[in-house]
Amino acid sequence: MPKTRRAVTIKDVAVKATTSIATVSYVFSNADRYIRPELRERVLAAAAEIGYVKNAAASSIKGKRRGILAIVVAQFGNSFFTRMCVEIVSIARREGYVVTLCNSDEDPEQERIILERLIAQQIDGCVLCPALSREENTHLLRRHRIPHVILERSFPGSLIPHNFVGHDNFQSGYLATRHLLNAGHRRIAFSGWDSPIPNVCERVDGYRAALRELGVSAADELVMTGELSADAGRRMGAELIEMGVTAAVLGHHETAKGALLHFQDHGVRWPDDISLVMIGTPEWAGVLRPQLTCIRRPEHEMAVASANLLLKSIATPDHPPVSQLLPCLVQEGKSVLAIPQVP
Repeated sequence: MPKTRRAVTIKDVAVKATTSIATVSYVFSNADRYIRPELRERVLAAAAEIGYVKNAAASSIKGKRRGILAIVVAQFGNSFFTRMCVEIVSIARREGYVVTLCNSDEDPEQERIILERLIAQQIDGCVLCPALSREENTHLLRRHRIPHVILERSFPGSLIPHNFVGHDNFQSGYLATRHLLNAGHRRIAFSGWDSPIPNVCERVDGYRAALRELGVSAADELVMTGELSADAGRRMGAELIEMGVTAAVLGHHETAKGALLHFQDHGVRWPDDISLVMIGTPEWAGVLRPQLTCIRRPEHEMAVASANLLLKSIATPDHPPVSQLLPCLVQEGKSVLAIPQVP
């Protein structure tokens, strides 16, 4: 049976370069110590020739960073999260880090396992979008003093301060509804995800607040929520037409997809038959005609803020936690028909 190949060590590099182990260590640790350029080059050439790779885990034991960050999201298939991941990775790379991406798939137990494995790998920091917006797994990061930022999903009522970056879900529901109200609509429905996540439910709160502001009834039957799927969206799309509403806030892009497919299959035209505002800007929204009016969530701004906050927390571990809630805005399309108001 063939022998397992022995890992190349710093001692092997020293022998190959005909120098001391201490000198090789100084070269790879970038220590503030003068080393003759020709000796440095000889060490690096020897390491390359015999295939030496610096042991990051061993370095981390001495208090040095490994250069590895992690991003753990709950819905990797959700473009809202994947677009932020791309931006965070880009920023981290510019700072010399590599990034591990993980998906908990809204499973707190899977999230716990992921975090335990990442911590065992001695990561330098983590951006975490917690599964089902639950807090319990963050104790692992705190216990091991891993700098971290909670992305998008806050912990209402928590007594533990966290670095947090999110967007204003209440405002997204409010802006969508107010846009329809300003166009003259009064019978406006809301359809979306029946979510266990508190901040997603805030979109309905924003919808109701906008209606109350203009003295419009926020009837319970006009709020339709279901599972997070296109099939549920199709069912809600059918209900919207049966209810005879003139407009609707599509509260989540996944259920919105199903509602829009139902409209297309049954010849329902927007904005002629129903006016629509969708919360979110998935890639497929750009190919629809007429173009949808959407609520643009600050994905780029959130990614930049969370990446910079994590890097700051790594550089200054005792920095007090920061919480940032970023605003949304209306992205105009052609899916809202103005209704003249009778004096």
